[in-house]
Parts: sequence; C-alpha cells; structure tokens
Amino acid sequence: MAARRIGSTAIDWAAFAARVPEGQKPMFNAFKGKSDAYLRRVLSLPETTPKINFDAYKARITVPGMVEQFQKQYEALEVPYPADTVSVQITEVETKAAAEVEVFIKESEARIAKLKEELVQWEKMIPFNQMTLEEFVEQFPDKAINLENPTLWPHTPEEQPGYVAKEVAEA
Repeated sequence: MAARRIGSTAIDWAAFAARVPEGQKPMFNAFKGKSDAYLRRVLSLPETTPKINFDAYKARITVPGMVEQFQKQYEALEVPYPADTVSVQITEVETKAAAEVEVFIKESEARIAKLKEELVQWEKMIPFNQMTLEEFVEQFPDKAINLENPTLWPHTPEEQPGYVAKEVAEA
C-alpha cells in the first residue's frame, strides 16, 4: 500500500538511538513514538483513491448528466505528490558538515597527541606534596617565587612597592 511512498525515507532508529545522550532518551522515545504513530496513520491510508460504483448512482439519481459530470470530475481528479525541493539542500549541508567534522577530528587528534605528551611529562614529575621548593623552581620557573626579588602578598605587580601604572608612566 503506502509502504512504497515512504520506503525510501525509512529511518535507522538503532543508529539514531546509539547517538542520543542518556539525558535526552525520554525526548527521543517521545519523538520515536510520534513518528511511529504518523507512520501507522499513513500506512493505514490507501495508496490510490477508492473506486466509486457510479452505475449504482446512475440508477438512483434522476437528474440527467449529473452522475456523468461527477464521474468525469472524479476521474480527472489527481492529487499531486509534493516535489522534493529540499533534499539537495540537505545533502549540501550534510557534505559541508561532514567536511567540518573531518577538520575537527584532525584538530582534535592533534590536540590529543599534544596533551598526551604533556601528560607523560606530568606523570614523570614528582608529586607536588613531595616536591621541594628547588624542585618546584626547576619545574615551574614562571610560577615560582623569586627569592632574590621577594614580593608582597597578593604577589601581583600592582601591589608591589615602586609600582607605577602604565597610564601614569605614559603621561
């Protein structure tokens, strides 16, 4: 019946469900239920218009030519199936998105490789609770306190004695 009309637009629900996050499963199930209900309604409808027995009407209706006129109009009736105008656009968006995904995957793989190298360095390092101040200075020279030039808390440039703001220095 109507299976031929929608056969080409079937959805792979298993693959779709595999991509749905756990927090969105109830919404996905509601969507799938609505889609299945619509599908059942479409499949319950006939693919073609029902045939009408015009001979029975001709025998009962006395107005001459009325049934013949209705029969001509009924046989001339053709419900057009809407033309597919957006599949091409969807395909273009899909190919563009696939290209963006490929670029993102390559960038992500590069970031992952860089972070794995950094992780190896962190794993080789002595834990912070076992590290001496000298070892900390060796590992993090930019973060360590310079003992030859002590600073006052909160150790920001603005809070140190002799600090001159850029605006004042330029004026």
